[in-house]
Amino acid sequence: MTDLGGLHETLSGWHLRVRAAMATQRLDLPFAVCVITGDLPGVYDLNLVQVVAHVPPAVLLRSVERVAATAGWQHRRIEVDDPAIADRLRQPLIDAGYTEERFVTMALRGAPFVPARATRRTSVVAVDAQAALAREVTAQQPWADSDELVEQMLERERRLAQVAGGRVVVAPPGSPVSRCLLLEAPEGGLAEIDAVSTLAEHRGQGWSDAVVRRAIAEAQAGGAEHVVLVADDADWPKTWYERLGFATVGRSWAFRRYPAA
Repeated sequence: MTDLGGLHETLSGWHLRVRAAMATQRLDLPFAVCVITGDLPGVYDLNLVQVVAHVPPAVLLRSVERVAATAGWQHRRIEVDDPAIADRLRQPLIDAGYTEERFVTMALRGAPFVPARATRRTSVVAVDAQAALAREVTAQQPWADSDELVEQMLERERRLAQVAGGRVVVAPPGSPVSRCLLLEAPEGGLAEIDAVSTLAEHRGQGWSDAVVRRAIAEAQAGGAEHVVLVADDADWPKTWYERLGFATVGRSWAFRRYPAA
């Protein structure tokens, strides 16, 4: 697990294919792929424009508006995985009212020590088996402003599990308060950890650490060559993942313009 070259590109390509498979419509432009999921309008990462080639900013902005009108989007979300493209688009998009978000693709270096106690305090279940916990932790997210949005996010997770072979690590068994998704990419020998979350009243007790370590152990036991995740470049979990043995191998950007609250 020492050769990490190309992991960011492999993961980005897989993400796009998974999103297209989950969506209800895909539109291909010369410079972008547009993913539209009309029945989940509040799930912004399934309703977006993914830029895949250089494009003049004015052309991109006009194209996004046409797609948004067709799809009925109230929001706008443009994602970029290439730093040179992001550099060219950044200021014109900000001038057009977009906000920039930065993310890092991180890959595990080596095999971290997984304490036996942490493994015993966790279990691996199907997505539907932890629906109650998923609903509760989703409802606690700061952006979860309606029951309808929570249900849309749960449906997103069900589709993700179907398309990407997802399982859920929960802790503790029986009455779980923490969880993360474990996804498996058929190409590149990748396993991805996603949606790490713990109920607010149980944070700071080591539960998230336990589920992530169990997910790593499960991925490695299943033959994954690389364990990866995506983190917000400006948020504290990035540093925590570094302590667990993850290193940044790539960067991506989202430019967003969301409806006013």
